[in-house]
Order: sequence, then structure tokens, then C-alpha cells
Amino acid sequence: MGRAETKLTRKRDLIQATVTCVNRYGYAESTIQKIAAEAGFTGGTIYRHFKNKTDLFEATMRQLLNLVLKEESAAIASADSDIDRLRAVITSKFSPALFNSEFCTVWLHFWANAHSDPKFARIERLSDKLLQRSLNRYAGKVLPPADSAAFSTEAALIIDGLWVEHAQKRSELTSHVAKEVALGSLEARLGR
Repeated sequence: MGRAETKLTRKRDLIQATVTCVNRYGYAESTIQKIAAEAGFTGGTIYRHFKNKTDLFEATMRQLLNLVLKEESAAIASADSDIDRLRAVITSKFSPALFNSEFCTVWLHFWANAHSDPKFARIERLSDKLLQRSLNRYAGKVLPPADSAAFSTEAALIIDGLWVEHAQKRSELTSHVAKEVALGSLEARLGR
């Protein structure tokens, strides 16, 4: 493995260790030492790859957003019609890669800290904007104009609420039920 590949692998390991630590200890208690130990490195190793803890957390949040976008793109690619693409945008948010306790909990921790960290706030706004854009793109093709914008906002709020619920340690909310709830709003607007 070359030097560049080793550096990339270490960055990925540190990001995964950050996810594990934030899930286990919470945002504030996930120290550089705990993250480095989880990754099997010394604390100084982190500083070879990231400027500081905030830089590492920002990279982690970006990686999580990239996973959300990857899941959405894959779901849309397998859809055959605009209504199926709209459903795919919604249901992709409940795929096993995203709708699990670890992912939802970590995303919630970062979201909760976005109000005090401009970099996190920027990523959160980008995430919201991309979801709204995807929802609006397909809702505008299958719903009357008066309904499409309202539906997009409603769907985004439902998705957020389901993720918050799933982030709770004892949540029994399943992916199947979450998809049904999220799609219920669309089906109601379609009159089905």
C-alpha cells in the first residue's frame, strides 16, 4: 500500500472511530484520545490527518452526508417513473446503511451542535437543501403545483422526526414502519 493509500485508510479509520465514539460517549465526551484509541492509534496520529477535533468531526459529518447522497442516488437509479423516483428519495432515508441506531444517533449529535458550529451548520443547511431539491424535483412532476412544495416540506419534517425517534436508545421503530409512515403522506396527497 502506497503512502497516499495509507493516509486515506487512516483517515477513514479515524472517521469510523469518531462515529463509534460519538455513538458510545456522545459528542462532548468523544475526545481525541478516545477516538485515537478506538482507531488503534495514538492521539498525535489524528493531528497528522486533521487540524483539530472540529476538523475531524466536520470530515465525519461530510462522510455521513455523502453516504446519504449515495443511498439516495442508488435508489433513484433503480426507479422507473417520477412517482417511483419520489418514493425512492423518501425510502432511501430508511435504508439499512442509514436507518440504524448508530447512524441516526451520530447524525442527531452533529445536528444538535450545528447551532453553535458554523461548519456543522453549513453542512446541515446543505443536507436540508439537497433533500428539498430532490423532493421538489419529483414532487413537482407528480403533484399539483400547490401541493408539491408543501409536500416536500412535510416529507422532510417526517423524515427528520423518524430519524430522531430512531436515535433514541430504546426505539423499536423499524425501517419498514418508518417507510410506511413517510410514504403515507405522499399516498394521501395522491388520493390512494
